[in-house]
Amino acid sequence: MSEEIQQLRRINNLLFDAFTLSSQIWMFKSREEMVELFCNIVAEDDDCTAVVVSDKGGNHYRMKEDVLNCKFLNYTPNVFGIVDANYCECENVSHNYLVVFPAAEGTSVYVFLKNLEEEYVQILKEMVDVLARAIEHLEIQKKNELVMQRLKENLEQFQFLADRLRNPLAVIQGVAELAEEMDTNTVFEMVRRSAKKMKEVLDSLSEAEVSSIELYQSLFSKR
Repeated sequence: MSEEIQQLRRINNLLFDAFTLSSQIWMFKSREEMVELFCNIVAEDDDCTAVVVSDKGGNHYRMKEDVLNCKFLNYTPNVFGIVDANYCECENVSHNYLVVFPAAEGTSVYVFLKNLEEEYVQILKEMVDVLARAIEHLEIQKKNELVMQRLKENLEQFQFLADRLRNPLAVIQGVAELAEEMDTNTVFEMVRRSAKKMKEVLDSLSEAEVSSIELYQSLFSKR
């Protein structure tokens, strides 16, 4: 088989892998599962000797050779880059290049390759972009779920505080109806205590309202 045909087949396989990644990664509910899928797919290529993903939860990798001592794994890339293997200072390895990608916040991708071709690297870039978007989408989902849960808790707090207002209001209404039959000082004291309780409840309602507004704005202001 000619080299050109082999290269074409390789690119077609990688395109299929990219499609598989982009169609399946959204089904996962954790960063770890997403990164594991990415590593498994990228490592299938014959020219890939290792893939390492440094993520918030730790390092994930698939290796056909030991590259964990590569000094560049200690650096977090800010931009895409290609490193000649001579600078990696790895021993007894078959890769000739290291391609590094910044992905989502807290995530970096390192792919070790025997050969370097522009089309192949471009497809890798797109696959890293898919991984980054999936992770970012997952983090937004988690944040939204947390905010919605807190809003639900605040609404339940509103209901609880509203119920607490009924007792002091009932006392004031009762005092008003029996005012002529009661000592003036006693009436004033009962009203004062009820008013104090109502103020405490209203202060709590005000705090919960501010908290709810802040949560709502954090959830919807950037949409």
